[in-house]
Amino acid sequence: MASMGVRVGVSVFLAVSLFAFSANAQQQIIGAPPEASNMKLVGTNDLQARSAYQPTIHHQGDRWIAYIGHHGGTDEIPAPVNPLTGRAEPNGTSIVDVTDPTQPKYLRHIPGQEGKYESGGAQMVRICDGKDLPKGDRNAVYMLRTFGSEPMRSGTLPIPPIPR
Repeated sequence: MASMGVRVGVSVFLAVSLFAFSANAQQQIIGAPPEASNMKLVGTNDLQARSAYQPTIHHQGDRWIAYIGHHGGTDEIPAPVNPLTGRAEPNGTSIVDVTDPTQPKYLRHIPGQEGKYESGGAQMVRICDGKDLPKGDRNAVYMLRTFGSEPMRSGTLPIPPIPR
């Protein structure tokens, strides 16, 4: 019996040691170059210094549009200033033209619910063509998104056309 206990103890020790070693080997090193596999960075957009969560890319007409949900604000910046409007707005949904991925163009910010972190913003966004809905406007694009900590907004109105 003692030998069985020793074998179990040694097995547990080895498993824990391997786990600790593999976790340590995966740690990022500050200052190390970024890693990529089968991809490369081609363009960026600062999204008005807002967080990004669950981006959705949608083909609209002859363009590709990214819809990016944002978490609520932070203690330091509860509502960042939108440089397109000059007003402080709670984090919500950013709309970016990514047709040319080397030059993404920020088109619009739709404010979300006031609040910080998970209790504000509009973290999740989904897009659908009206032609795919049984009673949708065939020429419209619909957006469904969360609104802070509230449930999904249903019965969403068509979003306005994207400016060029």
